[in-house]
Amino acid sequence: MVDALQFSNSQFTCPVTCYPARHAQRTVIVLPALGVTARKYAMLAQVLVGAGYNVLTTDWPGQGESLPRPGWRFNYGYRQLVEEFLPKLLLVAQRHFPDTQPVLLGHSLGGHIATLYAAANPASRVPVVGVACGNIHYRHWTGLGRLLTPSVALLCNLLASTLGHLPGKRIGFGGHEPRRLMRDWGRVAFSGNYRHLGLSLAPASHSRVNSLYIQIADDNFAPLASTRGLAELIQAEPRIEQLASPRPPHENPHSAWLKAPQGVVASIKGWLGQLPA
Repeated sequence: MVDALQFSNSQFTCPVTCYPARHAQRTVIVLPALGVTARKYAMLAQVLVGAGYNVLTTDWPGQGESLPRPGWRFNYGYRQLVEEFLPKLLLVAQRHFPDTQPVLLGHSLGGHIATLYAAANPASRVPVVGVACGNIHYRHWTGLGRLLTPSVALLCNLLASTLGHLPGKRIGFGGHEPRRLMRDWGRVAFSGNYRHLGLSLAPASHSRVNSLYIQIADDNFAPLASTRGLAELIQAEPRIEQLASPRPPHENPHSAWLKAPQGVVASIKGWLGQLPA
């Protein structure tokens, strides 16, 4: 089942794929990582359906099957994703699966957007699950990692500002990304906060949002300190579960879990089972 979402004054058309489950009480909305297309989440969606959840997957605007590609004319940042894209996606979920509770499941960048949405809507009843995601402030890394993160941020911003977009596939990081998104992402590497986005974010002590964060062992893109730094935006005492990567060591744990998502889904199901439907 396929729908479509119009974004940024209908500049972008974003296909949405719906996976129904029998007698589901919850609908899991999957928010992708930077440069990872929605089709990469098909196995995760199937495992979630097998666990009894409806699922929605979609590409970020201009990524994967969503068109047009970002450039000088087509641009957006974190704030638009939080204030426009995600609310519209929640409406699509409500239209296809009424009378079910939505759950945001964000991977990497998706975890950033889900967390910021929760911080901007502290009374929301939409639970948040973040997998392999974190605040990218350089202080959340040790050793050379403290230099690598801001260096990558500087390079990405330089390329995006020069070309009008980030040519992620050429440099091996991300996809065809909009320059404003990369600017928003990169500033966090230096400041550790999201004040530059202009969003009204409630302190964690005011949040009523239920959240779970899953950190994958040996994930150098989102180490434990980074995951905690993001989770603390909406949870004074974050609930973080650490899982071993289900794939061989030579595969990057940050995304390799998508090839064998059963452990992540089991953690999510166990946690959601403790929440009121």
